[in-house]
Amino acid sequence: MTRDDEMTRAASPADLALEGLALDGEGLAAGRLEGVIAGWRQRGRASAEEGALRFAPVRAENARTKLLRAYEWIVEHAILCETPDMRFGAERTLGRNRTLGVGSPEAYASYVLLPLLTLVTGQRLLIVGAPGRGKTTLATLMALLGGAPLSEVRRNTQHGHPQLTLADLLGAPLPGNLVRAREPEQVRVAWRSWLTQRVKIVDEYNRIPTKTQSALLSLMAEGYAEQFGQVVHSGTSAWYLTANDDLGGGTFQVIDALKDRLDAVVRAVPFEGARVTLLGERIAQDRRPEEQIPDDIRFDEGLLEAAAGEIRAVPIPAEVTSALATFAAQLEFCLRASTDLERMTKDTLRLAGRRIGQVCNEDCPLDKREHACSQVETGISTRAMTAALRYAQALAWCRGREGVDLGDLRAVLPWVLHERLAPNAHSGFFAAEDERVLLSDRVGWIARLFDLACERVDAHGQERARVDALRARAPTSPAEARALLREVETSITRLLDHHELDGVVHEDLMRLRAVHHRWRALGARS
Repeated sequence: MTRDDEMTRAASPADLALEGLALDGEGLAAGRLEGVIAGWRQRGRASAEEGALRFAPVRAENARTKLLRAYEWIVEHAILCETPDMRFGAERTLGRNRTLGVGSPEAYASYVLLPLLTLVTGQRLLIVGAPGRGKTTLATLMALLGGAPLSEVRRNTQHGHPQLTLADLLGAPLPGNLVRAREPEQVRVAWRSWLTQRVKIVDEYNRIPTKTQSALLSLMAEGYAEQFGQVVHSGTSAWYLTANDDLGGGTFQVIDALKDRLDAVVRAVPFEGARVTLLGERIAQDRRPEEQIPDDIRFDEGLLEAAAGEIRAVPIPAEVTSALATFAAQLEFCLRASTDLERMTKDTLRLAGRRIGQVCNEDCPLDKREHACSQVETGISTRAMTAALRYAQALAWCRGREGVDLGDLRAVLPWVLHERLAPNAHSGFFAAEDERVLLSDRVGWIARLFDLACERVDAHGQERARVDALRARAPTSPAEARALLREVETSITRLLDHHELDGVVHEDLMRLRAVHHRWRALGARS
């Protein structure tokens, strides 16, 4: 430790807030003070000199350390969230047909962790929930952690309302400049300052008119806005959009394309009643959480870029990508959509104006309780799979893992697919009472859906291994190619004759056909 590191400074309200203490009218509040100070001194965090409490500077070792400190501060002192619904490791389950995970060695609150991961990855997150649950406060905290001052964050927050125009959202030419201009190129647009901010907040985006939603879609999708032939680029950004629930909280229907541009959704959680005492302390201080954020958990531009680079470098094993691909294939498959293998997909139904509930009936031989395809109306897009992998990388990085594992993917999938997957309420899977409750718990349903899909792959393990081995072959001569083609044709016949045609088998058939097509020309040479 250098001499600079050993220098001390007087304790500030931010220091005290970080450690769970408050200030009253005369100084440090009573309660737990002796024990807390003893812990500080033991860790070298603080010392008492000349009757004053002094803190040593806190130096975050890296971006990950700072993010975890920010998570702890938000959970304990800002949002007051004690709902660790993202659990890893062994745990016990209490109660019949009801889960209460206890004993997990590692657990996080998704309501706090996902916004932080969005900040360091530059993703787009929707925060939903009833009014007064802290959605806007959480988004504001993310902007402050990103390095922006509070006054600027408040000024740049976009508030959705039915009269919001393109000029309100993007900016407009100054009246004098517009009058003097003789050509469109002479018009100078006064762009809104929020467009170039690293962290962008759109509050109650479901109250924005449809036409203005389209402009917001272009900005989020393409990263730029255009008016009068002029363009402004938004740059690398972390987006936070908030919305009240659909039971009267919105004004306009959100267009589907805009929904699909959202990388993930997180739900506001109820306030923990046991923490009401801390609300009283806030009232005594007359300060909001965003006014007490410690300086040593804020990120600067360089640290955000470093974190993004470290996350991109986290390896994604083939096991994870294969599991995601097969999960997507099972959701997309529909045996009753067509008689041709290529068009046995939910997209075929959608383009025909039909729903899965209209064809997924007793005429379909698949067991509705064992096959994931019957439970969902649509499949998932490439954009959704990309978002899932990026969040899984960020979660593995946050956990200090060397690579992404299936636990990371399973933890983020419910939030990435929350608004993308619509359940087929008529599926036989939901006929049982224990499963019907999942129609109201979309997070639990998607996690169960992923588990069910993985079980189907495990049961199909031997055939999948044969298919993977054939796909890995690379013949170098016509004779080798012809031998490979015969093996592929034999495997296709075996799959059709001895296995039920479901999502997993359909995926294998498509892969084998691709292998056959790839090497057919080489095998045809004499």
